[in-house]
Amino acid sequence: MNPAARTWRSRILLAAMAVTAAGAGGYWARGSLAPGSMLMRTHAPAAVTAAASAARRIRQAPDTLPDIAFRDRRGRLRRFSDWKGRPLLVNFWAPWCTPCREEIPLLERLSRAQAEGLQVIGVAVDSRAPVLRYARHAGIGYPLLIGEHRGLEAIRALGMQPAFPFSVFVDARGRIVAVKIGVLRKAMARLIMKRIDELDRGRIDLRTARAQISAGMQRLALARATGS
Repeated sequence: MNPAARTWRSRILLAAMAVTAAGAGGYWARGSLAPGSMLMRTHAPAAVTAAASAARRIRQAPDTLPDIAFRDRRGRLRRFSDWKGRPLLVNFWAPWCTPCREEIPLLERLSRAQAEGLQVIGVAVDSRAPVLRYARHAGIGYPLLIGEHRGLEAIRALGMQPAFPFSVFVDARGRIVAVKIGVLRKAMARLIMKRIDELDRGRIDLRTARAQISAGMQRLALARATGS
């Protein structure tokens, strides 16, 4: 398969993961509720439209994480490459976003556990003062980067539209393995992290990891929709 075909196939897999994993609770821009919910929840036209919208949001996703610079909470300039060689969970959020706030306790637990060597990084797409105020209130301990206008640049570099929250999972080589639009759940994180660990250990390849994550997300979405 030629490089262009491989790139296109990778983007299709990433889009499929967003479709099957996108849940209710994602926000467009500043507080406008994104339409629909999980594709697996119903076959109604609204859900199909939401699924197609989720796929469009990442159809131009790059194969690797763009190395964009942000200021951290102390004002130091940091880049994603500062954590080079580690698997990353890069979470884009905003303090005014209710679903974003909902997933912060899970992100904090994942950060403290550092399962499979995972490094959690929060990218807050808002001005500095409200971000720092909410970070103190929520007790966010993992690295926090203040996006401001650069947060929107990063979102565009990822081929995304500004829908919050969303999480980008990256392997130790800096390759984007999965994108989760909407609130991240414990089972979803465990599924993705396990595949990334196997990928980093050389037990599976990138294509297999993405395919297994996509299939696993479909199963989780169906189980959540049916209450099983």
